[in-house]
Amino acid sequence: MLRLFFSLSLLSVLALGTAGCDSEESLLGEFEGRIAVGPEARVVDGEAVYTVVNGPYGPEFVIGLFVGDLYDSDFDEYDYVLFRRPGDRPGVGAYAIDDDPTRAFGATIARVEEADEPLDAVGAILNGVGGTLALTRIDGYGFITGSFQFDARGVMAAPPNRSVDGNARGTFEARYEPPSVFRRLGLDLGI
Repeated sequence: MLRLFFSLSLLSVLALGTAGCDSEESLLGEFEGRIAVGPEARVVDGEAVYTVVNGPYGPEFVIGLFVGDLYDSDFDEYDYVLFRRPGDRPGVGAYAIDDDPTRAFGATIARVEEADEPLDAVGAILNGVGGTLALTRIDGYGFITGSFQFDARGVMAAPPNRSVDGNARGTFEARYEPPSVFRRLGLDLGI
């Protein structure tokens, strides 16, 4: 009888301990920030992941900050901030964001609907033109912590198409995921 009591107690503790984990995706990193595109500014949060891919010129380090759930972004509709630079995972430090990713981190703000139908696509894609990405902690468990702030310029894909300025800032704790996770989204991230 005592053994049954302890077994039931252990099961109830395990059930309470895992109640906050609604899925495997909740184990990914997180981010929060503010994104402005033209006159529209919004406070956002979501999942943060990073990887190293083999690009056409060697390894490339990529951080993806996905508004909402990582798998909410796919080939048809996406909402993310992406950072990339040539080379392996960098160390702790402050890095420039520039529109020439061979000299600094490249940054992209993308929020597009109906992306699989180019003539019907609505949204914005902007590239970072100046700012900073700070990596403040890298641990042995596959997490990178940091912050970002950058200005961006791009195109609003909504009739009439027009140039648009924007900016983004925020903090993140990104978890390492293999390149296949990015590829499964079906986004044309160039990886």
